[in-house]
Amino acid sequence: MSKWEARGADIEPMPELQAVLDTALARADRASAERFRLLIQAGTAARAAAGRRRGSAEKSPSSSSAAAAASAPGISPVVRPAAGAGRSVRATRAAAVSAEPAGRGPRTSVRDRTLAPGRLRPRRRPDQLGVSGPSGPELQPVSSPGGPSGPQANGAPDWSTDPLVQLRVPEVPEGGAPTVSPSLACAPPEGLESTWVTARAHAPEPQVGHVTVGRSDVEAVQETVSFFSRVDHRRGGGHARTAVLQYLTSDVSAFLHGRFADDEVRRQMFAAAAELACLAGWMSYDDAEHATAQWAGSIAVKLAAEAGDAPLTGFALRAMSRQVLDLGQPDRSLDLAAAAVSGARYQRAVPRERALLSMGQARALAVAGDRPAAMVALRQAEAELASASASDVEPDRVFFVSQASLAHQSGCVLRDLGDLRGAQEAFERSVQSRQRSRFPRAHAITLGDLGDVQARLGRHDDAVATWSQALDAMSGVRSARTRAIARRIRVMTASKPVRVAGSEELAARVEHYLAG
Repeated sequence: MSKWEARGADIEPMPELQAVLDTALARADRASAERFRLLIQAGTAARAAAGRRRGSAEKSPSSSSAAAAASAPGISPVVRPAAGAGRSVRATRAAAVSAEPAGRGPRTSVRDRTLAPGRLRPRRRPDQLGVSGPSGPELQPVSSPGGPSGPQANGAPDWSTDPLVQLRVPEVPEGGAPTVSPSLACAPPEGLESTWVTARAHAPEPQVGHVTVGRSDVEAVQETVSFFSRVDHRRGGGHARTAVLQYLTSDVSAFLHGRFADDEVRRQMFAAAAELACLAGWMSYDDAEHATAQWAGSIAVKLAAEAGDAPLTGFALRAMSRQVLDLGQPDRSLDLAAAAVSGARYQRAVPRERALLSMGQARALAVAGDRPAAMVALRQAEAELASASASDVEPDRVFFVSQASLAHQSGCVLRDLGDLRGAQEAFERSVQSRQRSRFPRAHAITLGDLGDVQARLGRHDDAVATWSQALDAMSGVRSARTRAIARRIRVMTASKPVRVAGSEELAARVEHYLAG
């Protein structure tokens, strides 16, 4: 390896070694393959930069493309150092990963105790390793923003892209690469719907033959969302996700392009479509299809904004915040979480939904390392949930928010802040109060988190028993998050210095689940 790095692009592997490398890449998981792709890109950039510099003085590391990205509205680019001649691929990649965003958009709320950029990626102590979600590579900057009514030149939408245009794309983005567009991973601008609504107002009337939309059509979409939402909570995002996406891009897209009985029906249809898009995004996130998740989530935010449903907009932004948090982007997660609780999005929501939005903000603040602000948000969530009443007229989308949800999120916040004993108590409360038959996925994830904390506290016997219950709850669930729990169990049981009773049986069950 030292010879390989020293000679860089000049070295050529022997055929036997190349065959081994090709086999290893083919067998690698999706995240490893994506990291390899980024390494190759970094090495190619380094060699290209070295070639351009031959025979001329070395230019400034600032590139015109980075300057263009920084000037584009709604984009918070990741600025990377230029790769110099002779720089190894490993060194170039290490510098790229450690690069911080050059600029941050203004926050949309004063509720979030705004953080200094330098505190957004705190260095974790050894005893905090593994407490957050799986980290992905840095978000890649979008090179060319598009106009107010169309997608960007490279096919990636931004906040100015008309959601109806996004729904007309030939294919839903798939592939599962853990990268998302930074223009959508930051808080949307105020009045984001003005550009495309204004442009659409001057568009010609729908042609004869376009569907006429009435109240019964709205009810059909609402019933479909309610049904598939409960399927998602019971069976995971891997069940029926493609059906939800197909329904969104076919029938519901046709409704949105149709003729409406009146303005109230139009508003209701756009809100119902927004809930469906949010569900499609959440199911895709749960199934580790991150490109699809962000695509659908951004459509949900835009449709909800056009419907004038501020709480629904906040609901969708909270889901997008959770996705980028699990992809290792706490600063962008904070932007989205703050936007979710800003103004009417929070004030007009019912107490149960306000509790959910505050939980999302607490999670983002905890991972960012701001203990005081995270605890304030968590207490706010507790107060809001306590004030919820059976007489409240609540949207169906918050049916899953309960004391068990609050206890689980509290445990995650305390764990990410380093309070393992407090996290253990919160996870145990969640396990005891969860309606397991209705929410087996959430129950399995909570048990997995509880087992992790027990193992880190040295309670290995309890951890093995808890993880065994988690595997029981995973039966019939198709979710990348439960599979991530199983992989963590495999690592923890294999690395434990002393085997405890039941650990070998547990390891065999994990392999069986992952092979299914």
